Amino acid sequence: MWTHVSSIETSATPAQVWALFSDVAGWKRWNAGIVNIELHGPFAEGSSFTMRVPGDDLFTSTLRTVRENQEFTDETVVDGNRVLVFHRIEALPSGQTRISYSTEITGPQEAEFGPMVVGDFPEVLGALKRHVEIRAAEERLRLAMLASDVKELDQILADDLLFTNHMGQVIDKAQDLELHRSGTLRFRSVETVELQVLGNAALPMTSICVKLSGHYAAQDFEALLRFTRIWRQADNGQWQLVAAHSSAVL
Repeated sequence: MWTHVSSIETSATPAQVWALFSDVAGWKRWNAGIVNIELHGPFAEGSSFTMRVPGDDLFTSTLRTVRENQEFTDETVVDGNRVLVFHRIEALPSGQTRISYSTEITGPQEAEFGPMVVGDFPEVLGALKRHVEIRAAEERLRLAMLASDVKELDQILADDLLFTNHMGQVIDKAQDLELHRSGTLRFRSVETVELQVLGNAALPMTSICVKLSGHYAAQDFEALLRFTRIWRQADNGQWQLVAAHSSAVL
């Protein structure tokens, strides 16, 4: 039997990681080795999925174990070789979450198949980590905006933030915080309608559609806006918003 383990730690919760694992159609957003993927049935033991990879090869895999917020295992049989990949989520005492891919391959070509199967796992785990952490950062920002939590916003917004709003005004961090501190801007609701995580390792980007209501300078408002946001990881590992642009959705 050929075996291998790759792992990475993230600040995201097991539930946040599981949300990405259970969204099979969305795997290709953070796994560059997937061209197309389709799940046949629910995300549950016994269901199968077909996956097309670069080079146009098509593989069919079967879910063998599915334990919510803990792990799932898929099995793929290729030319008499059985490939099992255990995708595990472990909450650590530090508050971090460990994500690991444990691989077991048995068959006549196990030694040859092994390096090919796991070769991109470090990159895949790195992309998964960024993807889940940026989604978590977006949710943290949403809640801070809704509560006008200036202390929390001060941690989330980079000191050199530049935000171009839907009226073409350029707002820096100090101005943004003062809008909340003074009560000039108050939200009644901040609802995420759609969220996509894009971009490279250094500066991930999100495209997010948000339905907003509240008041600005004593005037009530409701708006549907699309934001493009660029995030940067600070020295302490926390993701901070460094640039943003918003447009009205008509």
